[in-house]
Amino acid sequence: MSRTDTERLRDILECVEGIGRAEATARRYPDDLDVAQVALDAVQRHVFTIGEAVKALSVDLRERHPDVPWSDIARMRDLIGHHYYKLDPQIVRATIGEPVEQLRAACEAILAEPATRDEPEP
Repeated sequence: MSRTDTERLRDILECVEGIGRAEATARRYPDDLDVAQVALDAVQRHVFTIGEAVKALSVDLRERHPDVPWSDIARMRDLIGHHYYKLDPQIVRATIGEPVEQLRAACEAILAEPATRDEPEP
């Protein structure tokens, strides 16, 4: 069964929350390298999931919102999934913070649109 755009946007928002939790945990234990690694692993997993959800959004939705960097998000997913051996923690960290907050705001705005609210649930 295929998920709707609304469900996928909610999935993205859940992952954004997960990234925030992972980063907050790492900040609470700044000297613990194990916590830092687990937090980074969690961030990578959430970024990967966000990329999967973005790739599965309808073309119509993505085209209606060209200001959201959908292709950049999908490329980060591909980097994590296919080029894991090249992954630099600094690159991953560069994807969080402001870019994730912009994605959160975009998803929340899209979910508030009448067309999205009227989307039939599966």
